Amino acid sequence: MGSFEKGDRGARILKLQTLLQGNPRGLFPREIARRTGVTTRTTYRDIAALESMNVPIYEDEGRIIIDPNYFVAPVKFTLREAMALLIGVRLMHRHSDEADPDIADAFTKLAAVLPAPVAEYVHATVRQMAERPSNPGFSRVFQAIALGWAGRKVVRIWYPSASGDLKPRLIEPYFVEPSLIGHSSYVVARDRDLQEMRTFKLERIDRAESTHQTYDIPREFDINAYLSKAWGIFHSGEPVEVRLRFYPPAAARVRETIWHPSQQLSPGPEGAVDMSVTVAGTVEITPWILGWGDAVEVLAPVDLRGRIAETASRLADRNGAVVARRATVGG
Repeated sequence: MGSFEKGDRGARILKLQTLLQGNPRGLFPREIARRTGVTTRTTYRDIAALESMNVPIYEDEGRIIIDPNYFVAPVKFTLREAMALLIGVRLMHRHSDEADPDIADAFTKLAAVLPAPVAEYVHATVRQMAERPSNPGFSRVFQAIALGWAGRKVVRIWYPSASGDLKPRLIEPYFVEPSLIGHSSYVVARDRDLQEMRTFKLERIDRAESTHQTYDIPREFDINAYLSKAWGIFHSGEPVEVRLRFYPPAAARVRETIWHPSQQLSPGPEGAVDMSVTVAGTVEITPWILGWGDAVEVLAPVDLRGRIAETASRLADRNGAVVARRATVGG
């Protein structure tokens, strides 16, 4: 086995990663040193360098091991599959508002196995995303949550309480789900202290670290069934039936899309369309309703109708006051 000179440190670190990937049970530092042709002391520096690149390395009974859940096997795609992936890349581009090196690296590797016309647009998307501000703290949190979920390891997170205080919590990640609302991602998890399911916004997690405690996700748990009870991702209350009436021309737009798994549509008066959905709380559906402006009417429940009316009234007062002031100044 040839040795690496001092100037070949980058190649040596890549060799170290390759060695650890090929030895899932791990290698002793002296063995790594022998196979890379350097001293054990240098090997420890190379291990630290690999860790600084956010590669999850740990030591177990003297052996150096890369978390086996860190890498995914390569795969080939058909053109139709590649187009489906390109749509996914573009959706991620719209969803994310920060530069994330993990996303950039993933898309770059993806482009390497995609047909050239598709790969070109993937590379262009990566370049655009790289121009956004970075958030290394979020990347570290995301990796800790993802590895915890993949390896079924309990994760300790520091999450702000209602009063704003950061408190450590032990969670069992069940799934990570993006949300179109606020360009955010959430981890659906079981809170060990509360013994209940909770949803945590990743961007609010101050820091996260994996523990050695393990857990099991119940076989009957289905993330799609779980999320089907919410309008978006939050379970903010008991199931409630929301009935809405959409007036033309919005009625035609409503008919084009399945907005919720429980959705039921029926004809309304004068070209309107009535929608009925059953959701776990009305926190997330409220801003969606307001986004339709005067094209929608809340038929039930009564308290939601009242809140929408109050918000609309405040909107009218605030914006009407601005219009009135401008008219006065102009006059």
